[in-house]
Amino acid sequence: MWMPLVPVPQEVGTMTFASGSHKLGYVSRKEISDESHTTLGQFIEAKHIPQVNYGAMTAGDATFHAGWTIHSAPGNPTDQMRKVMTIIYVADGTVIANPESKAQESDLNKWLPGLAPGDLAASPLNPLVYQADSK
Repeated sequence: MWMPLVPVPQEVGTMTFASGSHKLGYVSRKEISDESHTTLGQFIEAKHIPQVNYGAMTAGDATFHAGWTIHSAPGNPTDQMRKVMTIIYVADGTVIANPESKAQESDLNKWLPGLAPGDLAASPLNPLVYQADSK
């Protein structure tokens, strides 16, 4: 989920989604960069994947997408900060995988402190939000 905490006008830029790209599974091991943005853009264009951008958003609006959906936000050409909140839902019982990059290592240390590959992805920063009734 991506939710602006302040108004985000069109010129500041909001999320763009490659519709249906989540059905392709894992597409790239590249870390987020200008290079990966260009490479994924070329991939989307070559596969004729439609892109959707919902334009300006007000504080409290939200977008939701599957984790595998290719998405991006354009560079912000203004001096106005895009203050947003991001929430990522993970299924209860998810086990931490081996990090495949320094960025993933950094995320593991920041968001799942003290945990290692093979551990359950659960920490005070990532609490259980909902547990289905086991009946």
